[in-house]
Amino acid sequence: MEHAHAEDIASELISIARCRELLGDEADGLSDHEVDLIRHHADAMAHIIVEMFLERPPRWSSRS
Repeated sequence: MEHAHAEDIASELISIARCRELLGDEADGLSDHEVDLIRHHADAMAHIIVEMFLERPPRWSSRS
């Protein structure tokens, strides 16, 4: 999987406001910076999960 430049990644992230909506009550008391850190972490984890999914052998494969 190709790694995008930091500016490319930042343009694809959801907004801080939308991230706060998704976090709900968990975002209460968090600064924008803290929400931004969570947003970046969630984005990185999502990319890792997708990459792992794409690299795994199909279920019907004889490989274990």
